[in-house]
Amino acid sequence: MAEAILAQVVWAQGLASSFICRGLLAAMAWSTLLRAGWRGAGHHRSAVPRGVTTAAAQRKLAELKSLGASTPFLADKPEKIANLLALRDPERPRHLCKATGQVKDHTRKGRYEMGWALYQEVEAAEADTPLKNSVLNLCAKAAWFERGRSVWETIDPKSQISYGTMIDLCARCQRLGVAENVFRGMGESGVQQDIIAFNAMVNACGMCGQPQKALDCFNKIPASIFEQASPENKQVAYQTVMIALARSGDYARAREVFMGMTSRGVSANCAHFNALLVACADAEDAATAQQVFDLMPGYGVTPNVANWTILLSCYRSDLPRCLKIMQDMEAAGVQPSGSTRLALLEAHVLARDGAGARALLAGQGQLMSGAKLHRLTRQAQRLP
Repeated sequence: MAEAILAQVVWAQGLASSFICRGLLAAMAWSTLLRAGWRGAGHHRSAVPRGVTTAAAQRKLAELKSLGASTPFLADKPEKIANLLALRDPERPRHLCKATGQVKDHTRKGRYEMGWALYQEVEAAEADTPLKNSVLNLCAKAAWFERGRSVWETIDPKSQISYGTMIDLCARCQRLGVAENVFRGMGESGVQQDIIAFNAMVNACGMCGQPQKALDCFNKIPASIFEQASPENKQVAYQTVMIALARSGDYARAREVFMGMTSRGVSANCAHFNALLVACADAEDAATAQQVFDLMPGYGVTPNVANWTILLSCYRSDLPRCLKIMQDMEAAGVQPSGSTRLALLEAHVLARDGAGARALLAGQGQLMSGAKLHRLTRQAQRLP
């Protein structure tokens, strides 16, 4: 029994992390995708920005997640576990339990087509809510809107997990209107709109470039629901709305939310500070970013690799300062990530330090792959 519950908790952790944008560093990545012309999709091959393949979008999310920015969302949350246990059925057919586990495994390993094919082999009349929830989560991870919607329409009864996962799919595929209808339908169907559902909706608004809607949705969370939420989900609620504001570079309102959070006794973590740092990044407001970073020890928070990386990015036009930040990271025992090295490469290129840029490219540390790396590599090769 303990092993079965643990397996469900592990799946819940993965699903919980998917509700929140893939880490706070995704703020800059998603704004880039929006500028590239994200359209949502009818067919799974077009459910990504124009010129960006599904695989590339998935790699981007995986890279951002690897930074550790989404770690706070991996904590065991009583609400998520309770939602999972509510679907437990000791008499559930073993082949459905096996199929559900296999779909989840394919999803974790990025084998989306294999997971979908396995689902297609199950008799339509037999597929139950837990299996369809796992397939819907697979579609969300793969950004397959139409496939996901086809699964969603057949789920009966729909659970809290069903609604939350469908909202996550809409967020990833830029379908805010559909997400709003799903959330509204959740209340009308009598399924409780818990803190997880509200967090998912706030996230959807933020990922769809609607920070004001995200803030409005956050402010509509009933006091009774918020007070009953676990400490982790209270942190997630604030983190999610701060991310939405950070994406638009709105440091003032992100800070206002942060101050409101601490005044209500909700503890700050690395992710909240990362949101404040991200809000400074586009404008290269290094002075404010440094002040935010320096405040972390006072809140009992130790900077993680994501925090260091965003701080470095805010100083990208000051190569000597970036190099000092790298030294400070090493002294603090924090290993740079591929994204950290990419930010440092940009600083070398902006400083027209061709030798330093090429040395970094030739070094042993791996840089985060993608279009930005290719662009900076070409620029580095042309520098003297």
